Amino acid sequence: MCAEKPDFIRMWDEQIARAFEQKRKAGEDNGSFWDNPVNVERYVRRLQNDDRGRVKKQLDSMNILPGSSVLDVGAGPGTLSVPLAASGCSVTVVEPSSPMIRGMEAYRSLTNAPPIRTIQKTWEEASPDEIGKHDVVIASLSLMMADIGSCMKKMDDCAESAVHLFWFLLPPSLSRGNSDLWPMLHGEPYNYEPTADILWNVLCQLGIYANLTVESRNTGQAYTSAAEMRQDYYTRLLANTDDQKRIVDQYLDQRLLKTDKGYILPGTSKTAHIWWEK
Repeated sequence: MCAEKPDFIRMWDEQIARAFEQKRKAGEDNGSFWDNPVNVERYVRRLQNDDRGRVKKQLDSMNILPGSSVLDVGAGPGTLSVPLAASGCSVTVVEPSSPMIRGMEAYRSLTNAPPIRTIQKTWEEASPDEIGKHDVVIASLSLMMADIGSCMKKMDDCAESAVHLFWFLLPPSLSRGNSDLWPMLHGEPYNYEPTADILWNVLCQLGIYANLTVESRNTGQAYTSAAEMRQDYYTRLLANTDDQKRIVDQYLDQRLLKTDKGYILPGTSKTAHIWWEK
């Protein structure tokens, strides 16, 4: 008797549902973190100051030709879409957060990049008619999506030439911190987002046989001060009471390091680049 094949689509959807529900119970609705202008400003500053090397590697790995039409799903503050527009691509973004869109416009103005067409909706809300067809579809660290099968099919349908996805092969350093801190703050284990190995198998289940490469990084996110790091962790971990904040402070004070780039928590991250051509 043959063993039943794993249902990776269901596995992804159930894991995402648990992650969303846990945050909701602790007081955060989906997307509210990126609706906070303070969080977006911090992200944009980091992008401009010390993430350009990482962004260049991402762009080089996709080899998108100037003049291509590109759809950026969950574009954030224009991490990839602004340099792609500056290189001569016609860029459309799907991004629900108003602060992120304002951050993208500020970044675009700094680089004198051409205008970027914006659809202010989640990927699930945006209709195929308003999205249109594009040479290349990209989604970089923006895949906190339910109904992953339909979401992937829609990306594939919108792409004429290729789709490029970037997602965590291991939970990011801050999420691994959550495995220590979340139980102390909220009394239960932390529910991670599903990782890139599940995503790759989701695509196989859909009949899409994608390529996969892995990038490793050995440094954590840099902050300008220990106070900024603490505040970011309070927000991400939903640490609202004085007792919760003291727990976070003690954890960070025992681990943070000051470097020439700022204050960091040491950690290794592994991000997968998953792509296929049409």
